Amino acid sequence: MSLLNNPDEIAHGSINGGGGVGAAGGGTTPFEMQAALIPDESKFEYESARKLAGIVEKTFYSGSADQYFLYFHGVVDREFDEIERELRRVQLRNAVRFTFENALDAAIIRITPGPERRVGINLCFKIVDKIAPTPGLSPRPVELLGATTFQVPGVRFKEGDESFGPRTRVGRSAWPSVMIEVGYAGREDFLRLDAHWWLINSAGRTRFVILVFVTKNPLALGIECWSMTGSGGPESRQTSLCGPTCVDNFNIDSFGNVKSPLGSTELRIPYTYIFDQHQGDAEDVVFSFDELSEFALVRYLMMM
Repeated sequence: MSLLNNPDEIAHGSINGGGGVGAAGGGTTPFEMQAALIPDESKFEYESARKLAGIVEKTFYSGSADQYFLYFHGVVDREFDEIERELRRVQLRNAVRFTFENALDAAIIRITPGPERRVGINLCFKIVDKIAPTPGLSPRPVELLGATTFQVPGVRFKEGDESFGPRTRVGRSAWPSVMIEVGYAGREDFLRLDAHWWLINSAGRTRFVILVFVTKNPLALGIECWSMTGSGGPESRQTSLCGPTCVDNFNIDSFGNVKSPLGSTELRIPYTYIFDQHQGDAEDVVFSFDELSEFALVRYLMMM
């Protein structure tokens, strides 16, 4: 299998220190920018589903890093079912997430080994538990969507780690309103571009993305909350939206101490970001620093 050396299809970009994205030449997509961050030795020309699964398996067991990103050129979305079967054969389907870009005949595979993958579903359950008691809502107002694949038909599609949305959504509009992505510290730029992908390509249906970065030694968690904002802060859905922005962030050390570089005093998910219909007496989902600390300390015990 041949390596790709700076394929022409990839436009290079960068993520600036403020969490925004700057693209070379303008108009570069989150997929292209993420591909540009992947080193040449992790870029391959697609030959078959079995060979792709073999590369994923070899990478997974190499032990050289905690999280891997592989780029495959020449793969089309109709190959996806066969790729899934081959990854199940080597028992690694649950360890990978896909992003496909049809116009480039290309895919990015993110490999996340280890128990750290459970952090996303644990956080998802915590959030949903806070939603359930909201006055005026049904006993189960949101639908857990997990690592479902979501697509812009004929253009691109992507899998996330965990997600949920209002149960009132059906059919093609049933994108999640909230997405959670989990990765390792040191690979923040990759997941920040995932946040851009969801907020831009969902056409406003995904309104809140939570990124969780895991540090293994010593154990620590970083949490970033992303949404579409304008120059004056979070905008309502009735106004013009400017772009994806990190609106909250939190660092939780191995002792459970919580700090927010942005000066936030709580993690808040607005009710209107979760649901499509407003309830006058509904409350936002809020996690205090004490709750964030408790969540992290329990997760650390599971990862030891």
